[in-house]
Amino acid sequence: MRPNADELFDELAQLDLTLDAIAACAGGSNLALQQALQRHVRSLRIFLDMDAAAVLHDVAEAAQRLLEANEPRVLETAQRDLARMRALMDAMLRRQAGQQATAA
Repeated sequence: MRPNADELFDELAQLDLTLDAIAACAGGSNLALQQALQRHVRSLRIFLDMDAAAVLHDVAEAAQRLLEANEPRVLETAQRDLARMRALMDAMLRRQAGQQATAA
């Protein structure tokens, strides 16, 4: 079962809010944000193709590294990695949602 395009965009918007909150808390462990991130991963992963699911996993790992970053250099690298992975994930999910919308 795959969600329709609106469901994907809604979940992506919620994930973006969580990722923004993680970026704001960079360098500080936050259990609530970690749990929210994992909920988004579970919600989205079951609906994604294998490539998008792999990118989503990479986004979650980058976000986790950002939360755990404890040195300026590590923090900068984690921020850059998360930004790059978010852009890739966003493009992949929007492409997938567009394909589902045209198939419907």
